[in-house]
Amino acid sequence: MNTLDVHLKLSNLHCYDEGDSIGSAEPYLWTVFFKIDGDTAVVNPAFALQGTATVIGTPGDHGDLPNHDVDAGEDVAIPAVLGEFATHLKPIPLQQPVGDMKEVGGVMGIITVLMEEDSTPASAIAKGHAALNKAVKDSLNALIPTLNFGHQEPTDAEIDAMKKKIGDTVTNAVSNDVSVWDWLGGLGNMDDKIGSEVFRFSHKELEALGVSGIGFQQRFKNEGDWELSGRVTAFPLDVRTGSLRVALSGVPTTLTTFPVRVSGPGFSRGLNKTTTLTGLVPGAYVITANGFNTGLVNKPSCRMYTPVTDSEHTTVAMGQIASASVRYTSAPCNA
Repeated sequence: MNTLDVHLKLSNLHCYDEGDSIGSAEPYLWTVFFKIDGDTAVVNPAFALQGTATVIGTPGDHGDLPNHDVDAGEDVAIPAVLGEFATHLKPIPLQQPVGDMKEVGGVMGIITVLMEEDSTPASAIAKGHAALNKAVKDSLNALIPTLNFGHQEPTDAEIDAMKKKIGDTVTNAVSNDVSVWDWLGGLGNMDDKIGSEVFRFSHKELEALGVSGIGFQQRFKNEGDWELSGRVTAFPLDVRTGSLRVALSGVPTTLTTFPVRVSGPGFSRGLNKTTTLTGLVPGAYVITANGFNTGLVNKPSCRMYTPVTDSEHTTVAMGQIASASVRYTSAPCNA
């Protein structure tokens, strides 16, 4: 199991519907990054996880997104200070190895809370943000002792319980710091919570797909209609890379689908033209070709494309450019 160089980027907030009947919306975002890994945790001789979580809070409250008047159809870029996290995810060591097994994988991710600004005082919002950071740390540290050798990652139920605790803590912190006079001054128009989500990625998942990247998104149909999206990549630390050139022939240059897939260590990507893939982890790669049609079925313009071979195997070596080729033949669909 490799130590992974991980880069998580929450990149965009899309507004399908701003939710305010009059005027534009003013969204703002809280984020907290976390990881549980070999930096601060071990598996003890009783095969239970012990240690603490790494929790990284971010600045920002009212007005922390670059667009303060968002309408339907607009995209809002997430600033790097709120949405980007780079870390090394280290395997968690076993204090008492089991056969050849000396370590297990960790987990990392981001907790997001999307809000819409109305009239809640800034002091209350700041207090709620501080409560969020504390709730994440307390919840993760309470979760760690419950994980054992056969249960290395938080379950969905445990994550849901953690999310509820975090949400309740933030709501209470804001409510307790808002007096009736503040509420009346705002005519009862307090800030709204659009939604919250935990995006988490296991060491195993990142090692399997992290080189090509893993996209993630969450849509909130509350106080309008919004979608957060991002991507996480992971690369084995201190590994020299190689390249792979995949030559495609017999396919139309206007093809918009991706019938050829390249898979290997931590990597999976679709292709529809000749491509040189760089920065690949050395190892075995499989190139799989699928048939496809162009044009409308039962029309003269329809053609059926068939790969000469369904798959090809190749090996990428450090500092070398491997090669593979995929050739298609074609015929009218009604032939």
